[in-house]
Amino acid sequence: MAKIENTTVYPLTTPSVDDFIIGTDTSDENRTVSFSIESITATSLLQGLQSVLDTSSIATQNISLTGNITVSGTVYPTTITAQGSTGTAGQLLSSTATGIQWVDVPINPCCTLDDTLTVGNTTTQNILTTGSIAMSGAGHGLSLLNGSIINLGANCSITTDDDIRLNLPTCVLDFNYGASISDGNNSLGTSGQIFTRGPAGVEWVTGIPVASMPTLQEVLTSGNTATGIEMAFTGSSATTFAVGSTIQSFAPNQWQATNTYHASGTALGTAGINLIGSLSDGSTGTGTTDQVLTSTVTGVQWKDVSAVGVSSVTTTTPIDAASSLMPITITPTSGAVLVRQNIYNGGSLIGCVPEGGTNATFLRGDGSWVAPLQAPEWVQAIGVGTTKITMTASNYYMSGTPGAVGVESNTSNWSFDFGASPPSSVGPTDDQHAMSMVYANSSATGCTTSYPNHTLCDAAIMFSTGYSDTFFVTLWKSTLAGHSIYEAVPAATWTEVITAGSLNATQNMTISTSGTEILEPGYGFFATVRATTGNVQGSFAARIVLKFSGSV
Repeated sequence: MAKIENTTVYPLTTPSVDDFIIGTDTSDENRTVSFSIESITATSLLQGLQSVLDTSSIATQNISLTGNITVSGTVYPTTITAQGSTGTAGQLLSSTATGIQWVDVPINPCCTLDDTLTVGNTTTQNILTTGSIAMSGAGHGLSLLNGSIINLGANCSITTDDDIRLNLPTCVLDFNYGASISDGNNSLGTSGQIFTRGPAGVEWVTGIPVASMPTLQEVLTSGNTATGIEMAFTGSSATTFAVGSTIQSFAPNQWQATNTYHASGTALGTAGINLIGSLSDGSTGTGTTDQVLTSTVTGVQWKDVSAVGVSSVTTTTPIDAASSLMPITITPTSGAVLVRQNIYNGGSLIGCVPEGGTNATFLRGDGSWVAPLQAPEWVQAIGVGTTKITMTASNYYMSGTPGAVGVESNTSNWSFDFGASPPSSVGPTDDQHAMSMVYANSSATGCTTSYPNHTLCDAAIMFSTGYSDTFFVTLWKSTLAGHSIYEAVPAATWTEVITAGSLNATQNMTISTSGTEILEPGYGFFATVRATTGNVQGSFAARIVLKFSGSV
């Protein structure tokens, strides 16, 4: 059998699926058998690229494909040939729509700054530009961090239509020596001018603007001590010190104009001048002991008392022309004059008031201090009550004429119902008014008294009831002549929670201090009773003891 490589015996031919291939069947003692090409391909015995690469992924031969290569990993070419060329240094690989080619970098790059910054906006390189940088949009700004600075060289400037802000307290706007600030009119100002905001914007002005001037209070609050500084006031002006403000000076002072002291008190702290130190007359000094200060018309000087003594004294007509009595006796009228003040000693004598008076005494005609007579005092008992009345809650009921023991049993006597309003706002009828008075100060003129007014100084009340409730007893002041005048403020009031069948301990009523506790002639008291709950027919009785003192 010839070798298979003998193409004469075994000529080359194009295989088909029906062709056979001789092989060895290892499952049958290596028996020689035939396989059809179709059977081999059907059993997937053909070798794939993966199996080839698993054997070895290194090849020194070229690969020519007419299909596509899809790479999910990384390609590491040393050169790329496009259109038969590997390109030149700096060229870019560009698409031709049907292929690729190497081209020079275009004058207008393919990508915008926004495209570049989207890819990555962080760099450690410097940015050098001969053009402008413009930023817009709310909240966008140029942030310099970690010690970064803006350095403007010669002939450079910052122009803005908005704010320049330094947010942190440690931020500094530093102008080096020789730097300037220009206002909106391109003015750098002159020496001593102040940079301020005017009606049209910031500007250089001469002098401190009024709005920027501190008040005297602000200046003194910042610091009120001046060292080696003089103050000069020119023109007409006044310095006013309010009550409580003082001037303290520990240095010599000169007063070359007229000074007026208005205070006229007679005590230390109220007098016009409190002279605690010595006084010089300006020429001889402070004088000697017992000398007096006299006028020289243009000044003052110290002189002995003997040099300015009284030369004569002239008495006037006696106060009492009939007896030549004088409150002051002067003898003699010249020379060693003796002035004596006479003391009143009763009768027709004239003189000063004697010693010994107090707040509780008066000077009697005999020249002695005596206590006045005690004003009269007296007690008056009155009674109010009823045995059968149904009271509406909180309404005012006026007392009728009390019986012999101060208790009323006739329901009609208690029909003076004022409702929820006090008598001061709802006047009773004449009949009700006439029957209501429990005590009065007569206006009769048949006698003269030193104490015409009756002043209520104490009031005690005893109260018992047939049903439990909170009771109010009130004394009102009114005129005797008419029923339309009632004082709005009660003269005395009392309130107590009373249990049915019990008698309260004697209690004091509350006396007014507004003047309604005083009965002038022609005025009297009447009583009203109220109950908080009411609406129960029952009885109550009260005994009120009033104590009066006479007053003028």
